[in-house]
Amino acid sequence: MKHKYFVIVVVMVFFFSLLLSGGGKMEKIDRDKILQTGKEWQYMYDKYEPDETFLETLEATLGKNLKIDVYLGLWCSDSLNNVPKFIKILDRLETKVPINYYTVPRKPSKDVKYFIEDLKVERVPTFIFYRDEKEIGRIIENPKKTLVEDFLEIIF
Repeated sequence: MKHKYFVIVVVMVFFFSLLLSGGGKMEKIDRDKILQTGKEWQYMYDKYEPDETFLETLEATLGKNLKIDVYLGLWCSDSLNNVPKFIKILDRLETKVPINYYTVPRKPSKDVKYFIEDLKVERVPTFIFYRDEKEIGRIIENPKKTLVEDFLEIIF
């Protein structure tokens, strides 16, 4: 009887990991779906409060023609820690910044592998900032200081 339950659990874990890995495909995802991935994603968003002074400075220095691409893993603890916070920062800004979120599977297919190699995305999350379609900076995995401070340094 114990063996039967063990097999069921192993099969469920396998299918759950396939679901989270995206089957090797990279997919565009919106902020709401990210936050609905699991309770912990929404929790990280809700509990984070960015520094107001830095937010005001960030708002004042955003400028025009800024775009951000975020590559994240729904299976990745660094993505869980940083992406909901980043979403909160953007939600708190009055100026809306165009942003694209892409899920990167744990084991990417060849097509995805070539694409992320071309962009030099080696770790997730990777936040790539563009101004006038030219890359101006990145935050890779974890910020050096805080997300808001690193964001400010990149765009300033």
